[in-house]
Amino acid sequence: MKTNFILTVLCFSSLVVLSQQLTLEKASPFTAVRWEKEQPLVQFENEWYYFEKLDHLSKREILDFCKKQFGHKWQRRFSEDLVEVLQGLGYQPNIHVRLHLSKNAISKAYTGTFTFENRQQTLQYNRTIATSINTLSRKLTIVEALADIKQFEEILESRSSYAQLSTFDYVAALKELSRSIKNKKEDIDLNELTNELSKIMSEIGDRHSSIKNEAFHKKGHNTYTLRLPFGVAALDGKIVALKQHQDHENYTYYDNTHPNIKSIDGVAIETLMDAYNYKDKKAPIQAKLSRGSSAIQKYGALLFRNNIACPDSVTVVFSNGASHKKEIVSLTLDNNGYTSKLLEGQYKNSRKVENGNFEGLSKRLEQNIGYIQLPEMYHYNDVEGLEDFIENTLKNFSDTKALIIDIRNNPGGGRELLQTFAKYIIQSAQSPWVANVAYLRTDATILGDDRSMSARYLYEYTSEKLTDTDRNAIDQFNTNFELQKTFDTSKFSAPFYMVLHNGKQSYTQLVYILVNEKSFSAATVFTSAFKSLPNVKIVGETTDGSSGNSRVLHLKHSNIRVKVSTMLSLQRNGKTLDGHGTEPDIMIPADEEQVLEGIDNQLRTLIELINGE
Repeated sequence: MKTNFILTVLCFSSLVVLSQQLTLEKASPFTAVRWEKEQPLVQFENEWYYFEKLDHLSKREILDFCKKQFGHKWQRRFSEDLVEVLQGLGYQPNIHVRLHLSKNAISKAYTGTFTFENRQQTLQYNRTIATSINTLSRKLTIVEALADIKQFEEILESRSSYAQLSTFDYVAALKELSRSIKNKKEDIDLNELTNELSKIMSEIGDRHSSIKNEAFHKKGHNTYTLRLPFGVAALDGKIVALKQHQDHENYTYYDNTHPNIKSIDGVAIETLMDAYNYKDKKAPIQAKLSRGSSAIQKYGALLFRNNIACPDSVTVVFSNGASHKKEIVSLTLDNNGYTSKLLEGQYKNSRKVENGNFEGLSKRLEQNIGYIQLPEMYHYNDVEGLEDFIENTLKNFSDTKALIIDIRNNPGGGRELLQTFAKYIIQSAQSPWVANVAYLRTDATILGDDRSMSARYLYEYTSEKLTDTDRNAIDQFNTNFELQKTFDTSKFSAPFYMVLHNGKQSYTQLVYILVNEKSFSAATVFTSAFKSLPNVKIVGETTDGSSGNSRVLHLKHSNIRVKVSTMLSLQRNGKTLDGHGTEPDIMIPADEEQVLEGIDNQLRTLIELINGE
C-alpha cells in the first residue's frame, strides 16, 4: 500500500513537471509588448522598459531571427511566442532568465520568470490594441483636437528643454493651428493633426523629438510606400539621382548628362529639403542633405507627412547646372533607393559585434597606423567581452604611428565607450578634462544627481562622484566657458558636468577621430568630448549633433505619442549639440568615387595626410 502511494506521488509529480514543460511552451516573462518603430518595449513588474537582452541572446539577434523566420508576423511572434522563438535559435530557456532592460537610458539586469499567466496578459494586450486600432476613429472632434493641442503646448512649456532655448514662437503657431481647426466644419483627421504638430516641433530644433500616431499602419495606406524609381543621394552639396550599375555593386547617374535633381512636380529641391522634410530642418547642413535625400526617395511618405495627396507619377526636372531636362516618371513600390556600400559593410560589422565577433573592428594600416571602428556606441552589458577587446586593442596599438577612431555612420547609444577611450586619449597635462555640460529641464531643485544624468556620466558640481581636483578643473573651465545662447535658468537645473581622466598609460601619438554627417547622438558626444585636445584631430564632415535625454508622453484624446528632449547638452565651445554638430578640424567630404563605388576615399585621404604624402 505504501509502495502504491509513493508510485502515485511520483506519477503525479511527473505530470506536474510535464504540465510545467507544456505550459512553458506558451509562456512569457513579460505581461505586454508594444513597439516604438521596430524596438520592443516590454512591460515587466508593471513598468515599461526597452528590451535589450535575454540571457546571452541580444535584442538584435532575436529580432533578426523573428524577421527572417516569420515575415510580417515577426512582431507578434516575438510578443506571443517567445519560447518558440528562443528554441528556434537553438536555446531552451529556463523558467527563470536573466533580462537586460533599460529605462531613461539606464540599463539594468533583472530576473524574469516565464509563466503562462504572463503570456495570457500579453495576448490580451495585443487583442486590445488590435481592437482599438480597428475600431479607433481616424477622426477627432474639434473639441478633442483643441484639448490635445493645449496639452501639447503644456508639454513644450513644462518638459521640453529646447522649446525654452528656441526663438520660434510655438505658442503663436499653436494658436494659429487651433484657429484653423475651429474654422473647420467637420471632425479632424488624426494623421493630419499628427503632421501639423510635427511641423511645429521641428521648428524648435529638438533632434531627438518625434510626434507619432501609433495607430497608423503604413501598409493600410495606398500611397505611403510609393517611392521614386531611382536612388537619391547628396554629393558635393547637390542632390543627385542614381541607379544601380549592371553589376548590382556600384551606382551610376540616372541621367549621365543631367545628374542633379532640380525639382519634382514644380517644387524646388531646396523646398523639398527644407520645408517638406521638416523633421531635419534644423540639422547641420550636410546631415540635412543626407537625411533629406533619403526622405525624398521615399516620396509617398514625404507627401503623407505634409498632408498632400500622392500621385502615381511625377514630373522630375534634372539639371547639370547649365541646362535642364524634364521627365515624367512613375512611382513604384520597389526599393530602388541608394544605400552607401560603406554603411552596408558597417551594418554587417555591427551584427557581428553583437554576436561576439570583434575581428572586423580593428587592424594595423599601412606604415603602422592603428585603426579601430565603432559601428555603434555599445553598452558593455549588451556585448560581452567588448570592453576587454577594446582595452587590449588600444594597449596593442601603443607603438603605432597614429590612431584612427572611425565613428562614421554611428547612430549612437551609450557613453561607456567614451569613458574607456578617455583613459588612453587624455594626457596627464589635460586631466581632469571637462568634456560636456548639460542642463536638465525642471522647475524644481534637484536633490542629488538625477539618475538619467548619472547614466550619462553627468554630475552636479557638488556631487560625491566628483573630487576636489575635478571641481578645480570645472572652476578653471568656467572662467572661459560662455553659453552661445541665453535661456531662463530658473526653468533648468544647475549645470551637470562630464569630467574625463587620463589612465595609467596614455596613448602618446596623434589621435584622429573620423566622423561624418551620420555620426549621431552619443557618437557626436564622443566627438565633441575630445575636440580641442592638443593630441586629437577631428576629421571628416560635421556630425549630426544631438543629445536630449528624451521623455515619451501621450496626448489624452488622440493618443498621439510625443517624444521630447528634457536636457540641453552643450559642447565646450558653448554651442548645443543639437543643430550644430561638431565641426571637423580637417574637412574631408565623401567624393564621387566614394558615393558611387563605395571606395573609402575619406579614410585613404586621411592615411595619406598622416603619412605626409
